[in-house]
Amino acid sequence: MSSSSSDASSITFNPTRPPPLNYSLKSGRREFAIIFFFTLIFAEAGILPLILFYSIRWGAHLNNTTNLAIITSLVGTYSGYKMARRSWYLFISDSSHQRRPLGAGRFGPDAFTLQIGLGMTGFFVPLIIGSSLNPGSVHTVAMSLPCFMIAFCFPLLLTGLFPHRLTMPFRVSSMPPRTPLPPAVYTLVEDVVAVDGGGCVEFRQAWRIRYEHSAVMRRIVRTTALGWGASGMFFAAVFIVIAWTTPDDIGYGIGWGLPWLWAMVAGCVTVGWVHRELEYERENWASPEVHKIYNLHIQQSADEEKVARQVTRDDIEVNV
Repeated sequence: MSSSSSDASSITFNPTRPPPLNYSLKSGRREFAIIFFFTLIFAEAGILPLILFYSIRWGAHLNNTTNLAIITSLVGTYSGYKMARRSWYLFISDSSHQRRPLGAGRFGPDAFTLQIGLGMTGFFVPLIIGSSLNPGSVHTVAMSLPCFMIAFCFPLLLTGLFPHRLTMPFRVSSMPPRTPLPPAVYTLVEDVVAVDGGGCVEFRQAWRIRYEHSAVMRRIVRTTALGWGASGMFFAAVFIVIAWTTPDDIGYGIGWGLPWLWAMVAGCVTVGWVHRELEYERENWASPEVHKIYNLHIQQSADEEKVARQVTRDDIEVNV
């Protein structure tokens, strides 16, 4: 199958507003699915470890080794199931060709798979080590979520500091090998919505077109990467220091509780700020400072280029 590089200047769409993303959380049961997912993740890696640790420690009066072993055996069940299901959608299912990155082969992992794998490694290493020691190390286990924050946020910070200047010798989602990488938020949004959210290749194309044509969207992506990356790295270091310099009961609560508070506050701030930026983008789309083209140089197959043309054609027809 032939392939060619994306050409942002060749895309035609309704000139009176930004290119649409062709995706809505209001469609179907997407809002419910998102709430359900984050509720279970919060329960698995937030509420459950805290309840079990203090109830077993103060109620059953078991030693730290047994206490931490019980917690370790339960954490990761739901997230493991979700990653297995995601891999099925991406690599094996009959519709996998519709969800995989632009120009990618069947068994090439997307960037989210690599980044969440890095984060989960940071999470499980201190969890397993701390619960395997005899006696179990509460301080080490308390580092699990902060270490996840460091491993997950470092790519955000690095690509946010050097947008479109870093390259990798292998494919990063839709970005071909040795192609300058956008901030990691770009590939996270693309992969999560396309695979987990069912946006498929249509969203990948719409997201690429919007990013290439909108200076505001590129600013949103970079600022979000910098904000989450820098704050995540900083607070993770603070949580680790506190966890190791306080008694077990306090350090464990800090390590498993405050990372969730950071994520919730950062999420609320991000949503509010992004809404304001998108409104500014819509109102000032005619300005050359807003509608400014940047080419990502993504390699696409002929079928994927056809989808890109269909995405922009639908936008024009809707507004005729």
